[in-house]
Amino acid sequence: MSLLKLSKINEEVWVHTTYTNIDGYSVPANGLLINSSKGLYLIDATWNDQLAEELLRLIEQNFHKRVKKAIITHNKIDRVGGIQALLNSKIPVESTSFVAKLSKDAGYSQIKPTLDRYPVFKVGKTTIETYYPGEGHTKDNIVVWLPQYKILFGDMIFALEQDNVGIIDEANMNAWPYTMQNLINKYPDAKVVIPGHKNWGDFSLLPHTIENLKNYRPV
Repeated sequence: MSLLKLSKINEEVWVHTTYTNIDGYSVPANGLLINSSKGLYLIDATWNDQLAEELLRLIEQNFHKRVKKAIITHNKIDRVGGIQALLNSKIPVESTSFVAKLSKDAGYSQIKPTLDRYPVFKVGKTTIETYYPGEGHTKDNIVVWLPQYKILFGDMIFALEQDNVGIIDEANMNAWPYTMQNLINKYPDAKVVIPGHKNWGDFSLLPHTIENLKNYRPV
């Protein structure tokens, strides 16, 4: 199986999925690639620098242009692991000051905290909205919303086939359901919902996540 693939959502939005081995299991992580009229924008940096380098090569082969900017959605390895490869390719890497601080504390290269001042920005005809809904999978997790396509992406969201809560070493299990309800209230017209892992679907992934969290029982 390939450790990397690009999946087309529409003419402007693709999902990049990279795989790593954890405890003998192949674990996928999703991010976004936005192909705007003003250039390519990458959401999340894969598990490690090697995968990020391969992703950049695949993007160059398919789109014949370079990534202009990358956004990191939280501080854990599946989002920020390949950040150095992006920086080596002169790609600016940005997020909130919270993500930047926790990523730096975890030993990753410095991220520019531009999203504090500019959480919503337009690239050509494409609007990219970033939003911090509250603590969940991590303290700092943000979502990305593409209003013209009604696409929502976030790593605190579970795929429909996921009936567990995943790795929760940094999770706030008390706050997480309220964070999800916040997303339901803020994005009631979401049509395509893309979780950080496994398959994407529709709005039903949001209440499904809350149900998963309600069913969680600490060991």
